[in-house]
Formats: sequence, C-alpha cells, structure tokens
Amino acid sequence: MSPSRRPLDLSGLNPQQREGVLTTHGPVLLLAGAGTGKTRVITHRIAHLIATGVEAKHILAVTFTNKAAREMRERVAALLGSQDAEALTIGTFHSFCLRVLRRHIHLLGYGNSFSICGEGYQKGLIRTVMAELGLVGTGRDPGLWLALISKAKSALHGPDEVREYPWPFANELAETYQVYQRRLKQMDQVDFDDLLVLVHQLWRDYPDVLAKHREQFQYLMVDEYQDTNSVQFQLVATLAGERANLCVVGDDDQSIYGWRGADVGNILEFERHFPGAKVIRLEQNYRSTSTILDAANAVIAHNSQRHAKRLWSDQARGEEILCVRTEDEEDEGKFVADFLRDRHLNGSFRYPDMAVLFRSNHQSRVLENALRQAKIPYTLVGSNSFYQRKEILDAISLLETVANPRDDHGLLRVINVPPRGIGDVSIDRLRDLGKLLGRPLQSLLVHDEFLNRLAGGAPEAARTFHRQLEEARQAFAEPGGLAGKVERFLQSVDYFAGLGRMYKPKEDALKRKENVLEFINAVAEFERRNGPGCALGEFLEAFALLDAQDKEEKGSTGETVTLMTVHASKGLEFPLVMIVGLENGLFPHRMAVEEGNLQEERRLFYVAVTRARKELVVAHAEKRRTRGQILRQRPSPFLDEMPDELVRLCTPRTALAPATKDSAANYLAQMMAMFDEDEEK
Repeated sequence: MSPSRRPLDLSGLNPQQREGVLTTHGPVLLLAGAGTGKTRVITHRIAHLIATGVEAKHILAVTFTNKAAREMRERVAALLGSQDAEALTIGTFHSFCLRVLRRHIHLLGYGNSFSICGEGYQKGLIRTVMAELGLVGTGRDPGLWLALISKAKSALHGPDEVREYPWPFANELAETYQVYQRRLKQMDQVDFDDLLVLVHQLWRDYPDVLAKHREQFQYLMVDEYQDTNSVQFQLVATLAGERANLCVVGDDDQSIYGWRGADVGNILEFERHFPGAKVIRLEQNYRSTSTILDAANAVIAHNSQRHAKRLWSDQARGEEILCVRTEDEEDEGKFVADFLRDRHLNGSFRYPDMAVLFRSNHQSRVLENALRQAKIPYTLVGSNSFYQRKEILDAISLLETVANPRDDHGLLRVINVPPRGIGDVSIDRLRDLGKLLGRPLQSLLVHDEFLNRLAGGAPEAARTFHRQLEEARQAFAEPGGLAGKVERFLQSVDYFAGLGRMYKPKEDALKRKENVLEFINAVAEFERRNGPGCALGEFLEAFALLDAQDKEEKGSTGETVTLMTVHASKGLEFPLVMIVGLENGLFPHRMAVEEGNLQEERRLFYVAVTRARKELVVAHAEKRRTRGQILRQRPSPFLDEMPDELVRLCTPRTALAPATKDSAANYLAQMMAMFDEDEEK
C-alpha cells in the first residue's frame, strides 16, 4: 500500500454512484442503466482506491474497446495526475491477455515473438485448410466455419467437444478446427480468440504464473460485463480468486451480442457466481427526457430474464415520440430525408445531432438514396474502413512477412504482390516442398530444389524477394526511423510502382498510392506517440488490436447525419434519433420471431430508444419489398409495448404538424386487421 492522500471529492456524485465508489472490497455488481454515468463511477472508484493508499500497479480495469480504455485513463489522469494514470493497467481483454502472453507463452510451446493474425488472414487460412481437406460444397462456407470455430473457442470448446455438436458437419468442422489450430502454432501465430484461450490455459496449467498475476492485480474492474462470454468470465473469476475484490459494471438490459457468444447469464447470475456480492443500482439517467425513458422502461419490462430496474430523470418530460406509418420503404426513406432536412432548416438540430438507426445493414441502401437525392450529408458508420482496403492489407501483409519468417500463409498471400513473375505454378511447387521438408516456406525461396523446378525469370524473382525480406529484417532490427524504413521497404519490393500494374485506370492506382502514403503517415504517428525506438513488431501488434471504432474512416463524420445499425450505436447518444423498419420480421428479426425468443431483440430496441436525448421518431412501412415480392408488413410488437400517452401516431405528411392524437392500441389494431385481411385473400 502506498501512503494515503487527500480524500477524493465525491460531492458531484449521486448517492448510488458514491456507494459504488466507496465499496472497494469484495464482489460488487454495479447495475448501470443507460446514461447513468457509469464511466464517471468507474474512474472515481479507481481514483478513490489510489487516494486511499492502493498502489496503481495493483489495479486492473478491463474494457471492451480501445476508445473506452483511453477515455478511462484520461479521466483518471484528470482526477489524480498522469503519473498515477500511466501506472494503471487499463485495456481490453485482448490487450491485457497479449501482455500476459508476451512474457509467458513460451511455456505453451510458442515463441515469444508470435504474431497476431487478423480476420482476413484467418479467412484465407481456413479456406486453404478446407480445400486441402477436400471440404467443399453446400454447407461448407469458410466464413461460417471460422465463425463457428470462434464461438467454440469463446465457450472453451476444443475439437473434441465440437465433434459432439448436434450439427451435420460436426466431424468435418472439428477436423478443420484441429488443422487450423496446428497450422497457426507451426507459424507462431495466434488469432484473437487464442489470446484469451491461451491465457486461460496458462493459468490453469501453471499455478505459479497465476499466483504472480493475482498478487499483482488485487483490485479488478470489468466494464460492459453483460457482454462477456464464457472464456472472459473464466479469466475474471480465475484472476479474482478468493480475494475477489471484483467490481463489474453492466446492464443486462443492454446485452445484445448473444449472436457472437456473449452470455447474459454472467451478469444475471453474478450473485450465485460470487456469494456475498453487493448489488448497487444506478437508475438516475442524465441523458434522455422522461418521455423517452418511460417508453424504454415500459418496453423492457416485458422481458422476464432481467434485473429489475427503472430509469428516471429529473429533466422535463420532453416531446412525444412520433410513430410514423409510411406506405413502403421508398416512402420511409423520403420521410426520413424530409424530416431531417426540416429539423435542420428550422434550427432545431445540426446534422451531427441526428442519427438514423436500423436493424440490418441492407436497410441502408434506400436511406442512402433518399439522403443523396435530398442533398443531405451523411456518414454510414461501419463501412469503407481505411484499414480494410486491399492495398493497405497487402502492405501490412508484406510487413508481417518481414516480422515473422515462419508465417507461411502470409508469404503465399504476398509472394507475387506486386506481380514479380512468381505465378500459381511456382507457388504450388513451393507449398509442396514445404510439406515435404516441414520447413518454413520463406527459407525455401533460395533452396535449390525449389529454384530448379522454376522456369523463366521466376528463380531470380524468388532470390530477389528473399534478399529484400532479409535486408528489411536487418534494417528493422535497428531502433528508430520506423516510418522511413517502412517506406523504403515498400519501395524496395516495387510496391508503389506495382500499384500501377495491379489497378486500372491510372486514377485508381494513384488513389491507392495516396492511401498507402497515408498508411505510412499512420506509422509515423504511432512512432511519435510511442517514442523513436519503437519496433516494427510493436506497430503490427497495435494494428492487430485495433477495434471497430479505431478503424472507422478518419474525419468522416464532420457536419453529417449518422446512419448506423443499432448494434453499432451502443455507447453513443444523439439529441435526435430516428429508428426505421419497425416491422415484425425485420425488427424484431425474422429468426427471433420464428424461434419465439424476442428477449435479445427487445433489448436491442431498448438500446436504440435510449440513444435519444431529446427527440425520438420510430417508423414502419405498410408494405416492403422482400425477396422480390411486395408484402404487407405487421407493425413490430415493440410499438404496441410503448404506452399510448407517450406516442403521437402520424403519417409522413402530418409528422411535422400538430395532429389529433389517436389511440396507439386502436391504430395498431387497424393495421393488424388490414394484414389479416390480406392474408385471407
């Protein structure tokens, strides 16, 4: 323990927030509803621990995004100073586990200089493995199988457990999983799921390593606990141990990632997992009007599996919620554009104050068309990431081939990028020789048995590429000048000039070259932030750990309306929110309707509603084109769950003018009658 300091000023916190800050020992569950100031509580709790004598090095705070981790550190620094903030361990599950593995992964048979493979790399490797195993045809989609393997890892299931899955392709999936995992290890590679799974294995098999980490991290905090999966729960519970100074923060009503392995049971059963846990509810909302909160409370109350809580606000009641019925999706898109333009022109909101949310990505097409025609600037979140462009991924792959000479799959991806005369036949011969000799493919580029099988200029091209990789490896081994070395390496392999050969017309090639130069600027920025001695491996590691928020297009928001899926909106807020497509089978999604399980879909709608601060508009179409057919749509049941007195029902024409208020129940009953009449016909 470090010496106690001056007590932290907690006068700005409400009673429940203050209780969450001051309860520092034993297991604590902070049920933090939307907009209740949970980040404020977490950062004050960290600062309070340090102010009362806990050394910063003994505190671990885990978040789900790099952005949240940066914000948390900045807020602690504002409360205590940068020195204490820098001594803290704050980061995502993946960054924390990477830090553990860098020191101890050799115990599991990997080299400490292992590399992390990204999503594109994983898909390519899975595709290669499945092709080698002869697994092609209906039902054998590499993307799907990779997702299933990822889900299995999240549940701590190995290939043997996968064989028992009630699925027609279970044995084939298990075999693919086994070979995929073996290939990764042979190449000193791990994927994102491995970062967590391998730490779990490490702590299980090496109790002394676990004991050291328990001694170091005596106070644990986990944000967004409702989004944790099985392996994350096991990591938290294992590290907490008997001391169990564990504070988790979350809201089961905002658990919306079950489709990717999140287990809402982790938060619902926290008191069973950690006996004697204290539960503190944060229910005072600082974001939304009472009308919006009352609607959200009414809807989510229909879920049976939840911790009871009710959001409230001391703000004014605010505007009624507009529920707008449109003729079809085209009419819906036009209404959205007209409404946004009206609110902007009358001075109610700036464009960046407004967001349009939808359940599924495909809904964006009609909305984008309508906004373009109305000349309304917009940003579609989650698309066209700078870091997902092919020229950037190729540049990264070339650098990874330098950093990891055992990376066979990466080498095969870029051995002829840009074209250097090493074609498919040469690549097949290299792959065959690698299987025969059991050696890394990069070392075989100058092997006589390989070179003698090549024709034309391929032997010289292979020797040259090998020499370029070796020279770059030696250059990068020296500290300093990282951005300059990256540019010189890409020049040496003829990458810039090669873009002109790979892409037509010339303007496209020039644009891609500008993107690669911007990528080099990103390397320089990384070097500026991390010091002149940072290494290539550190940059590649940081790039691999970029999350979706980090990879959004830089400078793309500006004075624009935001279009995004509800999933992408979590954690954000806007003065005006429009939610479109509220029809049964669209929102809630058809699969949830068919399975009779609307609980996660209702939580998703709850998240959408609570993104709004001042105004909320919900819209649905009477008819929508589905699989080429125009079909009448049932309104979403979630509309019926909002209290009548909070909602004004209208059409696009009347949405912007005072309207006679009708009963929501009568209105929806009329819509259902129309739908049933069509079905009978």
